[in-house]
Amino acid sequence: MFQQNKQHHQQQQQQQQGVVQSGVASATVNNPSESIVAGNIYECSLHGILSTPSSTFIQRAKGMMRCEHPVSYKEMVFKSTVQSAGPSWVEGSILPSEIHVRYEKNTVYVRYVGVPQIKDNINAMIRNVVDIKSSETFFIYLENLGYVKDYEYFVDGYQYSTYNLSLFLVNHRRVLNDGTKGELLNKHSMVELQCLSGEEGFVAAAEYLNTYAEYLYPFVELIKFDHRLLTAENSNTPTNVNVVGGYNR
Repeated sequence: MFQQNKQHHQQQQQQQQGVVQSGVASATVNNPSESIVAGNIYECSLHGILSTPSSTFIQRAKGMMRCEHPVSYKEMVFKSTVQSAGPSWVEGSILPSEIHVRYEKNTVYVRYVGVPQIKDNINAMIRNVVDIKSSETFFIYLENLGYVKDYEYFVDGYQYSTYNLSLFLVNHRRVLNDGTKGELLNKHSMVELQCLSGEEGFVAAAEYLNTYAEYLYPFVELIKFDHRLLTAENSNTPTNVNVVGGYNR
């Protein structure tokens, strides 16, 4: 039965591959003054909390995916203190209210994450995203633009990938005053299934994700995360942060 399922999802990915690839792009910033909010790349995702033994889940993930590698990074979230549309020297610009900076393997990555789009007819969370490789000088650029650090956290776990799909199994830890890892923020591991899409591929991407989510059930139930359900009480903890390299990463 599992072999039949595996053959079926291989056929499924071949059907969806062209759609999911649309809009996928990458960029590298050598000059930090380059725009970091450009292009219409969208991240479609489903989320869940692993309450079953991780060993069982990992066996299923390895059977479904083509490769596995560890994930470990520190994420810092900066918020803008500028009330205007942007600095006077950037005519016509609109600064994002929040920018994420990630330290991973001694490399700095800058990530812009748009406000999640909730579409009733699409069973996935959709966010406009831009990922850019940068350098330490970007922190000076952020300060000049009026950004201040809001909070930070560590992410550790694994990423499983196949073609245009990624599955993350991670834990989040607090950052202690000395910059080292503290206690876990969540008792259970967080799971995210995601792929990238262009503006015309939301429906196909959501179907693609939900097909794979069925193979992971009942080990984990992956659902469309609705950020509007967050309350003021729990918004102080990074529940709405990028749970895997991603939930409002």
